[in-house]
This record gives sequence, structure tokens and C-alpha cells, in this order.
Amino acid sequence: MKSLHRVAPAWTIAAIAILAAVQDVATQQPGAVSVNAGYGTGVDALRRWDETVDRLTRTGGLVLTSRRGDRARPGRTHEYLAQAVDGVPVLGGGVSRQLDAAGVTVSLLGTLHRNIDIGSAPALSAADAAAGLERARGGRIVAGPRPALVVLPLPDGSYALSYRIPMSDGRFYFADASDGRILHAADAIRSQAAVGSGSSSRGRRKKLSTTRDGIRFLAHDHLRPAEIVTLDAKFNRWRIGRLISEHFEKELAPGVPVWNANDVAADADNEWDDPAVVETHAHTGWTYDYLDAQHGWQGLDGADGRIFSIVNLEPDLPNAFAIPPPFGPEGSGVFVYGRAASAAGEEPFSSLDIVAHELMHGVTHFAVSKRTGDPLGLQTDLPSSTRLGPETFTVEEGVTFACDNDFWWCIDGRFLLASAQGGAVNEAYSDIVAESVGFFHEDAGATADYLVGKDQTFGPLRSLADPGSISILGDFADFPYPDAYQNRYEFVLARSASTGVTNPDPLLKALDLPEIPEGWTYSHVVFVNGRFAFSLSAGDYGGDHWNSTILSHAFYLAIEGGTNRTTGLSVQGVGDAGRAAVERIFFRGMTNLMPAATSLPLTASAIRQAAADLAPGGEAQRAVTQALTAVGLPSTPPAATVSPIHDRRHR
Repeated sequence: MKSLHRVAPAWTIAAIAILAAVQDVATQQPGAVSVNAGYGTGVDALRRWDETVDRLTRTGGLVLTSRRGDRARPGRTHEYLAQAVDGVPVLGGGVSRQLDAAGVTVSLLGTLHRNIDIGSAPALSAADAAAGLERARGGRIVAGPRPALVVLPLPDGSYALSYRIPMSDGRFYFADASDGRILHAADAIRSQAAVGSGSSSRGRRKKLSTTRDGIRFLAHDHLRPAEIVTLDAKFNRWRIGRLISEHFEKELAPGVPVWNANDVAADADNEWDDPAVVETHAHTGWTYDYLDAQHGWQGLDGADGRIFSIVNLEPDLPNAFAIPPPFGPEGSGVFVYGRAASAAGEEPFSSLDIVAHELMHGVTHFAVSKRTGDPLGLQTDLPSSTRLGPETFTVEEGVTFACDNDFWWCIDGRFLLASAQGGAVNEAYSDIVAESVGFFHEDAGATADYLVGKDQTFGPLRSLADPGSISILGDFADFPYPDAYQNRYEFVLARSASTGVTNPDPLLKALDLPEIPEGWTYSHVVFVNGRFAFSLSAGDYGGDHWNSTILSHAFYLAIEGGTNRTTGLSVQGVGDAGRAAVERIFFRGMTNLMPAATSLPLTASAIRQAAADLAPGGEAQRAVTQALTAVGLPSTPPAATVSPIHDRRHR
């Protein structure tokens, strides 16, 4: 297979043998090495990795981006060191390091890329790259942050110097810095003083914290430290576009508003009759209360920044979205809630677990982006764990395909299989917090049942207790949500015509399906356990919602206990008495330890480390360890020796 960029071993992290037990060479992203040292790996391995990190820091291969104290463990400190080549950041490359009060390293978690041999000087200017992207995308305006140079890891282990360019369509584009070709596109959007009251769509009374503005009341909560503002689009597309994109398009400074009091949901007598406003505003407040009381986390950004939501988009938009910075009414992100229309009427997509799910996407974004310095936050669509598939596969229609053309990403004639495991981690955490908020507010009438979206008439969407009881394709086919890592859904990685490859996708052509849009992507061909399972009508989906239940089921087992259906392994849960401890362990794994790029196995290591930090030798640590093992994410054995690590300044 032809590679976009020839790679020779110049900037090298030489053969490193510290790999997670479930991530051998066949399941690593080619060219990447997982850094996983701390609880469960042994002191010697931790010290060797620490020396490696120090050496790379001294020579500029790693750059300190943040250093913060630990509120849960006084005396502990957390650093993030981002990987760079000649000062250009490597997308997703970096290490989270935890230090004790004496400055001794406790844990190291992250990803380092090796064999990077590309120049750091672009042949194309940022302005020319942006102009080319505008032409390629039909003249859409590029605005906001200037194009930034990054080293983009490609699925086959090669690398490209590229410009990361945000656009007003809600995507981050990666354009080749040599010729402007679009190499990849990443979605930024994640889809799902007075006191008044009103009724939700389910007839339940909700108290609302509102503000009086002359003769009317506004859904603007000034009582909580983080102001909560619910905006009403009033089914006006121009208003929606202004509230989401105008701040970005005008390149305004963070915090400068493009919203005003007329955009805020309003009611004449403080007896609110719009269920979409009532549910969204009340449930945002409930989620804030949970994060503050249970985790000491202030707001979504950890600093009590304003929280914006938008309701009443279109008469029938059955979805909810988390939109991160630089979008939103103040450039700080926004949460958008649609509604579903049916014969029975309209139902807002704003039950407590859906609102809490979307808001946790905000917490994940801010927690990771502030520590790592990466505006994308947690890298959700990088193929952080790839493995070699077969040389051929046959689809439902009886057509057989071989990895012998330039559409597919191949290594030695074998297909590359991968999934968006960072995205699955992101979705799992949102489901975990969504259900945790329900249990926290159970006395106030919240639903607590480990079923995401059960309060909606179309629900439930996912089950943490029994993932396999729900099909990923609804009623169309029996493909269950996975409850163990071995059952994860994977996709054949593909190229598209925008990479400069002229060969059309033979499968898309044979089945008369639309072409995959941008750069490398997850194709529509789905595998399970290394075997072809089915094909979708379109590609560009990495299975993040599907595979999320692997991790969220581990959370359920750690609390409630039980036996995993796939592995047959049993877990002794902590029960209601230990619920808060398990929630704090999982939350710490994301907010304190998570690197910019992760996988399900690496995330499990972060959670295990969090358990060792917060509950050493306790029931919660035991339950979490058992639960992660039960879903096929076993602990890491003592590490092997570490070969020397070199950079090109000291070869």
C-alpha cells in the first residue's frame, strides 16, 4: 500500500516493552506506545519510565503544559507533559504524571509516538491552507483560532505535518502543510435570584431558579455560583446560528457575549408552561449540585463558568448535543436540546439523564483540555488501538474484498481494524455521571435505574446493568451493546478521494452507497471479534456510543455486583453504601489522570490508579479492580525492561 508520508526512524522512541497486558504490538496504533506505569506495574518499571519522561522533557520531546495540586489528596501534584517535535505538538501525544509530596512520581499514563521523521517547517502558509480549505468546503468561512501546526498520527504508523483548522460547521480539519490536502476531519460536536416552578413533559413539578427582569421572569439562575442560562431559540434558525457560531465567526475574545436578555427563555408569571425550558433549566441545576456536592467540581469548567443551554430548535429534532469551545454564546461552549415529534405530540429531549449526560461532556472537555493544553480536549476519534484484520472479507451481498487497493488502510495486505475508543470513554463517562445524578437526586423524584433515556418515550437508549438487552441497531437486528472488551465493535479503516487517492471505494460503488467524506475515516464495514459482522449505509462512525457500555457496565458491576455474561467473571459490588466512593474513583480517573489520547485499556489503568489513590486496600478498590477485570480490561502485569529512548538531538 502506498503511504501518504514516507517515514524513517529519525526521531525515535526505541523498542519499548512496557505495554498494557491487553495491548500487545498487534493492537497498538502503529508507531505509538502506551505509557502505563504506577499501580500494578512495579516500582522498577515506574522508575524507568520516569527517567525516560525526564530525559524527553530536558531535550524538548515533552513540554510541561500544566501543573496542579490535588484537592482529594493534599500534597499530591498532577502534571501534563505534551509531546512535541521541534516545538510542534504531536496530536494526542503526551503523559499525565502524578507526584507525591516529596516530588516522587506515583503514576504515568499516556501515549508516546515514535519513528516521527517529518520536517517541522511547512511548505504551505497557514493563510494558504485556510484558503484552500475554504475552496474545498464550498466557500465556508474559516474563522476563530488561527490554523495551528500539529503532527497528525496516521493509521498506518506514518505522520503528517498538518494545520489544524476549526470551521464554522463545527469540525476541526487537518490540512496537509505541504499541499493543503484534507487528511482528516474531527467533529467537535458530541450528539445526545427568584424561584419559580413549572411542569415537565412528564407532568412532574420542578423548581426553577430564575431572575426577574421588569414584568417578566428569565431562565437565568444567579443563585448558584455558576450562572445557568437557558436560551430559547423559538424555532428560529437564524437565532440558533447566531447563538452557536457568531462568537466564533467574528473572532471575539472568550467571554464576550453575542446573546442578550431577549434570547433568554422568559415567562410572565414564573409558572412556566414550556416543558423544554422547565426540564433543561432544572436538570442543569441538579447536575451542577451533584458535581459540586459529590466531587467538589465547580460547574463544568471547574471554575464556575457560565453554563449555556439552547432549547426549541426545530419541531422535530430528536437529539441533544454538546458543543465545546470555541463555539457558543460566549465562546465557552453550549448544550443544545431538541425534541421528538410523534402522533402523541412533541417531547423535549431533556430528561435528567440526557441533560446530565451532555453536561458531563463539558466536564470531560474542560478537564482534559485545561490539563493538556489541547483545544480538542479528549481525543475522541483517533484510532488509538488498531489491530490487523484479515486479508479479505465478504459482505452480506456475497461480494468479497481484498486489501489490494489504495482506498483501504492496509499493512502487508491485511486490513486495519479500529474503533474510536477515546469517544467510547467519553460517552461512557457521560452515561456514568448521568445515572449517578439520578441516584443522587432519587429522593427528589429522579429516576435511578441504570437505563439511559428511559424517561423518554423512545427509550431506553443503553443499559449499564445489562448492555446486551438492547441492540445497537434498535429493532432492525440483534447486535447487542457489548459488555466486554472482546465483543467491541471495530471498523475497517478507509481513505477517501480527498486524500489524493484516485481509486473509488469498490464496496461503496458495488452497493451504490455515498462516498466517505474526508481523509482517513472509519468505514461502514463493521467487525466483531476480528470477523465481519455487518455493513452500515454510511461510514464516518467509530462506534463510540456502541462500545461505551464496556466501561459503563464495569461501573455498574463495581457498585451492584454480579456476573459478566461474556467472561463469566463475578464481582462483589460495594452496594449503596459504597456508591459515592466508586463514583469518586471513576471521576478522578477522568479529571486528574486522563491523558489527551486514551483507549479503553488505558482508561482502565487510570481508574485503577485512581482507586489506589483514594481507597488503597479498601472495598471500593477491590470492587473496581474486579469489575474492570470482569469486562475484559485486566490489570497490567509487572513491566518488562525498557530499552533506551532517544531523540534526534541525542542520537
